[in-house]
Amino acid sequence: MKESELFGPVKKFLLEQGCTDIYGEVMNCDVLGINGDINYIVEMKTSLTFKLIDQALKRVRLGQYVYIAIPKRKQAIPRCVKEILTSYKIGLIQVGKRKTMISIPAQYNSLADKRKAYQRIRRQIREHHETQVGGVKKGEGVTSYSITIDKIKAYMRTREGEWVTVDEILEHCETHYRNPKASVMATLKEKWNQNWCETKLENRRRYFRIK
Repeated sequence: MKESELFGPVKKFLLEQGCTDIYGEVMNCDVLGINGDINYIVEMKTSLTFKLIDQALKRVRLGQYVYIAIPKRKQAIPRCVKEILTSYKIGLIQVGKRKTMISIPAQYNSLADKRKAYQRIRRQIREHHETQVGGVKKGEGVTSYSITIDKIKAYMRTREGEWVTVDEILEHCETHYRNPKASVMATLKEKWNQNWCETKLENRRRYFRIK
């Protein structure tokens, strides 16, 4: 079972808990469910590992209910794992082919309420998170960065291979960057974008065009 295949059963579970909105891959959290002022966060892995537990521990300030989700195990959950999870009020979901079980129920975590820390992750929600499947491998899903690059590519194609400045790009393309001019300039010069974008410096001014 792939990690992304856990998303469907986890989403169903969150809907049963009363969540009205469910998002994938927000602030590197696999799944975020929202029920009023309550955040449900679920971290998913294909096996029970300490890395998964460590990820969940980092989420307790972002969600009032935090879970880890794994495929159904043939072996019992180790006692040390149960003690760690229960002491930090983290729940455990086991997803089977026919049934999803709650091996350890999550308990309400008040750390997320301090100074309204739970709102931090909500400020990072973007439109594409509504359709993003949680648990996809890096590079497989839609991200704010990929949306920005797609907009830039689309604009540069309309210029039919002409050289354009960053200022011209930003007149037509909204980005996710806090400092758009410097950030777009830097990313278009990076090696991973050189397969589609070329650049030149002319009269101390930087230009770009699509290949």
